[in-house]
Amino acid sequence: MGITVRNATAADSEQIARLVSALGYPTSSTQMSKRLESIFSDEAYATLVACDGEQIVGFVGTRVGPLYESDGRYGQIMALAVAADHQRRGIGSMLMHTAESTLITQGGRVLVVMSGNQRSDAHAFYEKISYSFTGRRYKKSVNVST
Repeated sequence: MGITVRNATAADSEQIARLVSALGYPTSSTQMSKRLESIFSDEAYATLVACDGEQIVGFVGTRVGPLYESDGRYGQIMALAVAADHQRRGIGSMLMHTAESTLITQGGRVLVVMSGNQRSDAHAFYEKISYSFTGRRYKKSVNVST
């Protein structure tokens, strides 16, 4: 059976949580279910899964929005993961191609992806599919008291 790509559903929470956890972001099925509920309610976001039969072997999350620096909209790859035992089989490329097509259909004219400094394999992958290194991302986590 071949790999198919489809829109994610709430029923995919557990398998997506496993993929996100494998990226180094420990996530329970319950946490992912809540996150996806919020994501699914926002039209700017899209979540696609790659399936090998009933098993989800990869996913990509995207969003679109207006640009500050020029006219038009950007499309951002928010998350991409492929199960370790399915990597280097073209699944990441398939997910990216489908995500890019979706973002372009939604008006994205600049496509961006962020990747942690430690992910050299991911950097090589993105460069191979025509993304250019253009800068850095900085992060600050804040705690808000209730």
